[in-house]
Amino acid sequence: MDNNLKQQHNSVFKSIFIIDPVKGERLQLAKLLKQEKFLMMTYINLEACFKQTNPIKPDLAIYVLRKDKNEPSQLKTIKKLFKKIHFIILLTPDISELNITEFREHGFTSIHKAGNQDTVKELIYSLMPECQATKADESLT
Repeated sequence: MDNNLKQQHNSVFKSIFIIDPVKGERLQLAKLLKQEKFLMMTYINLEACFKQTNPIKPDLAIYVLRKDKNEPSQLKTIKKLFKKIHFIILLTPDISELNITEFREHGFTSIHKAGNQDTVKELIYSLMPECQATKADESLT
């Protein structure tokens, strides 16, 4: 019985990687999205996030665009395996527009853009509805 419960829990448990070169902003986003069904990991850049030695593979990656610190073109260097996970590109005042059609043409199967953190949260729950906190979950906290 315990094994079945663990298997059900693991199927809902998801890992989210936040890639943002600005430490305070990346931690703020992690706190906003934090809930027990997510394992949140934060990274300064894409290279650190997608190292082959990283034992945890993300279900979703949030890539925050920052002028002079990271570029959308860096996404094209991601290996084919990782292009199949959900990606949310969070735009900032520095980079307020991005055409994601080009990334879909380069093999990304689920890439979306968001203009703010609330939109990121909405996208996460639409991409992974099984992780949405229910009213019963909220009353326990």
